[in-house]
Amino acid sequence: MFTELHGDIVKKDIENYIISSVRDFVDRGITPKLAVIRAGDDSGQIYYENAILKQSKAYGIETQAINFTSNIGQTLVEVTLQAVNEDESVHGIIMLRPFPQQINDEKLRTILKPSKDVDAITDISIAELFTGKEDAFFACTAEACMEVMHHYGISASGKKVTIVGRSLTVGKPLAIMMLNENATITVCHSRTPVEDQIAACRNADIVVLATGRTQGYGTEFFRDGQIILDVGTGTGRDGKMHGDLDIEEIKEKGEITDLTYTPVPGGIGRVTTAILLRNIIKAAKKESQYR
Repeated sequence: MFTELHGDIVKKDIENYIISSVRDFVDRGITPKLAVIRAGDDSGQIYYENAILKQSKAYGIETQAINFTSNIGQTLVEVTLQAVNEDESVHGIIMLRPFPQQINDEKLRTILKPSKDVDAITDISIAELFTGKEDAFFACTAEACMEVMHHYGISASGKKVTIVGRSLTVGKPLAIMMLNENATITVCHSRTPVEDQIAACRNADIVVLATGRTQGYGTEFFRDGQIILDVGTGTGRDGKMHGDLDIEEIKEKGEITDLTYTPVPGGIGRVTTAILLRNIIKAAKKESQYR
């Protein structure tokens, strides 16, 4: 039996909170605003950006989309980021990473103003994740994975969890979140031998795929009875949006018949966008306290 964990159901409560909060801000003459910075034409990033812009408009959150070509230079990106940092009308900033190879992501991360770091990539946000500060920003995609699990009554406690991917926005923070809920964690990455990845995935109760290897994980990585949280987004073999999980290959082979997974689109991404916008509300509330 194949069971899908849909994100639309999970994001409903988050949406209601956002809508009521925006209404309260507007009554006070404040419009929450998000700046989205992207360079290049990565299909997954474009898909995420479009989802952010669409949902922001629906909720009454203002957005500023800043798009650079793939050959953009470091200086211009830094100057632009600094300007957005200093713009008091902007409450939150998200940088869609990774940037093109010539851009130093780490330097941009240190320039980003922590009070506007709604995707939790600055050192302060990371430290607050480790210390469990309640009103901190947490990485949106990682938090979305936990929200989906909580909504569907999936406990991490005592479970073996394998996370494939070690990014600052998914793999690393999610490992801490899962550990905080008493899971036993294995993290695989690009330097992990394929045979070890396969063994780690097949041994897990819960597998998180966060690599960007669209449809790169098929039957050999899994077994019956597992839960798969698919974070990947990209253009698949058919030209449509798919995740890292190759669910079509798994169903066609027929060796696995019992799998619970998040679909792409319609899974983790839907919740991630909602959490990002909830963080904008959080940032706007913090900012309004000091004015």
